[in-house]
Amino acid sequence: MNLEDSISGVIQQKLSDGTIENIITAKLEKGINEAMEDLFRSYGDVGKVIKDKVKEVMIPAIERHDFADHIVKLDTVLTDIVNKTNLVENQKLLENFRELMIEEDKKVIKTSDLFEKWCDFVAKEVETDGLEVDACDGEPTYESVNCRMEVEHIEGRSWSDIKKANIIFECEHDEDMNFIIPISRWEKFDGDKWDIDYSANPDIQSLRYMSQFEICLLRLKRSFVKLVIDDEYFDEEVTPKAEPEVSFS
Repeated sequence: MNLEDSISGVIQQKLSDGTIENIITAKLEKGINEAMEDLFRSYGDVGKVIKDKVKEVMIPAIERHDFADHIVKLDTVLTDIVNKTNLVENQKLLENFRELMIEEDKKVIKTSDLFEKWCDFVAKEVETDGLEVDACDGEPTYESVNCRMEVEHIEGRSWSDIKKANIIFECEHDEDMNFIIPISRWEKFDGDKWDIDYSANPDIQSLRYMSQFEICLLRLKRSFVKLVIDDEYFDEEVTPKAEPEVSFS
């Protein structure tokens, strides 16, 4: 028997015993599986449809869900940690967490309101070293510090519908009180309302060191509160709330 007859014989045998059919079936199944996997991947047609449908259902459900019970439970855990350690830093962590979790009851805030919140923060936290004490009119107080706020517009492309600016808070006496808050708006959709673009993503470590005003800004941003510029410049003398000790010697 020559080589051609041998090959022909093997082929006839494989055709008759079902080997060829099994190979074709296996390859066909593999091809179909691979095609379906491509369709159901996140970037495939079917996968994209499924992803969009899941988002349509899940996002409204999450938005409607009341997380108050979970917040209360976490608050209880944090309180227990504070009570066991009795560390000042942990107490600050708990206070900041509680403040951050408060839901804003307003959807719009004015620059005058934001300036008032910052002035309140300065009054509580400003450095008093170097300030004179006034004891002439009853209770002694520290001299006032100058606080001002200014909106600084950023020049962009003439054809762009996106506007950007910075809100600058400055305290002459204590630079640690100073803040620069980026804001932006898309005129086509936002009109005269601005987004507060304060960038901070606190973790459990950084949260304990954040100031009252930083927590306020994060809460406003987290609640998607819009900003309206009712005035672009404010200037005020703020009296520190710390009570000085007066020496009569």
